[in-house]
Amino acid sequence: MTMSSVEDSTQAPFVAPEIVTVGELLRRDLHIPDYQRPYKWTVRNVAQLIDDVDTFRTYGQYRLGTLILHRDARGNLNIVDGQQRFTTFCLIALYLAKHTSADVPDTSAAALPDVGLEISKANVQDNYTYVSESFGSRRGDLSHWAEFFLDSCEVVVLTVNHIDEAFQMFDSQNTRGRALYPTDLLKAFHIREMSLEHASPQLRLAMVRLWEEIPPESIHQLFSDYLYKIKRWANGQDVPQQGFSSEHVELFKGIKEADPSNEKNRWARPFLYAKNYTDDYTQENSTLIRYGALSGVEYPFQIDHPVLNGETFFLMVRHYYDLGLRCGLFQDDAGAIFDVLPELKPVLDLLDAHRRMPTHQLVRNLFDCLVLYYVDRFGEQSLDRAALMMARYAMAPRVQSKQVRRAMVNNYALGRSSARPPSTNLFQELRLATRPQEILRRVLASPELNGYPELHCLFTTEEGARR
Repeated sequence: MTMSSVEDSTQAPFVAPEIVTVGELLRRDLHIPDYQRPYKWTVRNVAQLIDDVDTFRTYGQYRLGTLILHRDARGNLNIVDGQQRFTTFCLIALYLAKHTSADVPDTSAAALPDVGLEISKANVQDNYTYVSESFGSRRGDLSHWAEFFLDSCEVVVLTVNHIDEAFQMFDSQNTRGRALYPTDLLKAFHIREMSLEHASPQLRLAMVRLWEEIPPESIHQLFSDYLYKIKRWANGQDVPQQGFSSEHVELFKGIKEADPSNEKNRWARPFLYAKNYTDDYTQENSTLIRYGALSGVEYPFQIDHPVLNGETFFLMVRHYYDLGLRCGLFQDDAGAIFDVLPELKPVLDLLDAHRRMPTHQLVRNLFDCLVLYYVDRFGEQSLDRAALMMARYAMAPRVQSKQVRRAMVNNYALGRSSARPPSTNLFQELRLATRPQEILRRVLASPELNGYPELHCLFTTEEGARR
């Protein structure tokens, strides 16, 4: 279940696609590698698959999708794409083997990836229970159903010999039809970078585990709603109407540590020096850090800095997710936000009551981006004052217009708004500021207040006016 970093370059990069039945697929010795996400298909996904098979039985044949396999240096066939479907095939076959006379392959030894094992086990149990209940009422027809599923349902199998081609094919497969979040493509890219850098399987597994500990929706939100927008606005660039998509993942691919051109790329050196220092410090003081006698040193992430590929990318995602929790950017399923920095609470308590209003969401996101960028740059220095000032800045479009649109917020953030008072690009000012005072000394004129009395205190209180 590992990706080999040494492969035979004389092999053809891929084997011609083949069409195999589900039964033939299940008889192959396939592995789910450690870099794969947990088994996350739910009862709804399984029900849809079974319903589709039922529907196409009248046609005599059904194509169930594509699997991408990678043959590593030891000859193992690892599933690069399609593991959710394959695991579900195994669950169905497991039930059919016990309750029909059909020639069903033995899938009882199929292994789940170690990453997110508890999540995988819970979904396996729920889905197998559904399979049992769904098939329990059709015993007379079950053997015929099993024969159609195993012998007439097919998948397209693409087998590649080099991991680089495997991930390129994975990226291509998943940029069509929006099958995955763009962030899943980033995950695949940076795992591949770790393989090319000869990172150990244990380190790759640790980074994937770090990623999988964060809800995928929150990772997507972190990039699409915050990191991407901050990078664009801080550089004076528009955020397109469609937002963050697979077209923009290149923004989060950056410095390759083993790139020979780094010696000549002087701009990259400070970031490589910082990575080298933090790695050396951690290695030399690992025992003291482990027993709490010495604090660890984290890589000095900054949103507007280039990304280091591989391990540092995954550490960056965890860093900004944790920072986002402290800034109140993420909510649980019940809509509650997590514990936030106390300096932010007075302003957040005022704004959060209206968080779900459609016209409020856009300007609230502008405020959240500013807060994350400020804390990223200056930490908690004068954060209470900064939060109030940034709330006044971000909410001004809303109190002046009830028709707040994405284009309006984009132009306002870039300093291109014709509103009164005129806007400024506060993101660019933050990028260039070296002290909090350079931001805090800005005087924001109060706009004309048209309704929204719940926000008037931002602009009319003595504290708000003074700052």
